[in-house]
Amino acid sequence: MAGYLVRRLILSVFVLVGVALIVHVLVLLSGDPARAILPITAPPALVEAVRHQLGLDEPLPVQFALFLGRAVQGDFGTSTRFGTPAMAVVLDRIPATLALALTGLAISLLIAIPLGTLAALRKGTWIDAAARGAATAGQAVPNFVFAQLLILFFAVMLRALPVSGAGGVEHLILPAVVVGVASAAGLVRVLRASLLEVYSREYIRTAFAKGLTERGVLVRHAFKNAAIPVVTWLAFDVAAILSGIVVVERVFQYPGMGLLAFQAIGNRDLPIIQAVVFVSALAIVITNLVLDLVYVALDPRIRVAA
Repeated sequence: MAGYLVRRLILSVFVLVGVALIVHVLVLLSGDPARAILPITAPPALVEAVRHQLGLDEPLPVQFALFLGRAVQGDFGTSTRFGTPAMAVVLDRIPATLALALTGLAISLLIAIPLGTLAALRKGTWIDAAARGAATAGQAVPNFVFAQLLILFFAVMLRALPVSGAGGVEHLILPAVVVGVASAAGLVRVLRASLLEVYSREYIRTAFAKGLTERGVLVRHAFKNAAIPVVTWLAFDVAAILSGIVVVERVFQYPGMGLLAFQAIGNRDLPIIQAVVFVSALAIVITNLVLDLVYVALDPRIRVAA
């Protein structure tokens, strides 16, 4: 177990270095960062001075080494819009995005677990058809369309919830529902398919033959084995949630990292863009590492392979 964890940590470091390299190269391909930071009327001498300060007059390997050295220390430069360190601006937005992501994930699990379980246990019935239909609709409707429908109904027609901004719990409800429903749509299908596969195995039939109730078989035998593909799906789902949050935060003007990234792209605030991408990659790496450990706990055979 310890060896498996060490190997995963080493791999995670390489992933973060790779992400940092890709971000740095993409920033260079998007144009001269010095000219993006300075006004259009800046004299050439000032542009060269800024390029020298940022290390952009060095060869590409040296540039990346300098960038990586600063990134390890959390230094992504100064935001051209806010005039403060980029990482400080991003860290200030993390709590809002974290609250939205965790609430959305909780809503997703509250929807997907009972719905996917019912669909599997009532295979071929109208309940199964309704659950699969709802999951398909949830995957087919884009986030921004669903968000606009919720705004129209709950904010405009009923005037029950605020349409934008942040503050109390009421500001979190609509964006969290959009994130949760989009996540639950795929999770319902995965859980249903996993439970159906588990229920076809011999030990489940043996459990029923011993006189266990459907609830007993489900809780004591089926759920643990059916959870393995679900955990795998969640590893991909976290990345999908973080990418989808950009759209959701933009629609609801929710002041998190997603909205910050959207505004930074429009303003060409390169230090903010780099910091947001790096923090998002770090969050995904940490989440995947935690889910890998959960996977090992659910399936002891992985310890042998590790």
